[in-house]
Amino acid sequence: MATRADTSDTLLCLCARITESEVVSAIDGGAHDVLAVRDLTEASSGCGDCAADIEDLIADRTGGAPGV
Repeated sequence: MATRADTSDTLLCLCARITESEVVSAIDGGAHDVLAVRDLTEASSGCGDCAADIEDLIADRTGGAPGV
């Protein structure tokens, strides 16, 4: 997974073909838990394997644990 400094168009969610930058945009727009990110982007709506990566990005972008 890319770090905050080099967030890119790397696919984060393979099922829905959602990029890391799309997830970061959702987080920066106020989606501070996996369900909110899923509602905005469809990431983690398939198999759910990317949920932990989304939680890590939320923690990175918000400076705390998911849901903060």
